[in-house]
Amino acid sequence: MESRKIKIEELAFYIDSSTQTINTWYAWKRTNPKHELAKLLPDPIYVQKGGRKVRYWDSNDIGKIIEFKHSLPHGRNGILGEITNRKYRKKGVTNGKKTSRK
Repeated sequence: MESRKIKIEELAFYIDSSTQTINTWYAWKRTNPKHELAKLLPDPIYVQKGGRKVRYWDSNDIGKIIEFKHSLPHGRNGILGEITNRKYRKKGVTNGKKTSRK
């Protein structure tokens, strides 16, 4: 297969995940770079476009990313739970309902 650069939206389509999920994986990798699973996740290629950097992935890395995806323990209490809870949940709110704090 010929190598080419792909954006996050195309990567998400190929691996059947959302762009938010991919961003969560890379946020976790930045905080846990020495973890065994983090080593499976290939680094993106950063390209300067105007005044900002754009992330691309090598199309040959899709298999590695799928392997990472299938190696993850699932659930909110898995290794990504801390990142997910910090990023997407507000303290004291569960499923849109306020929780009581004691």
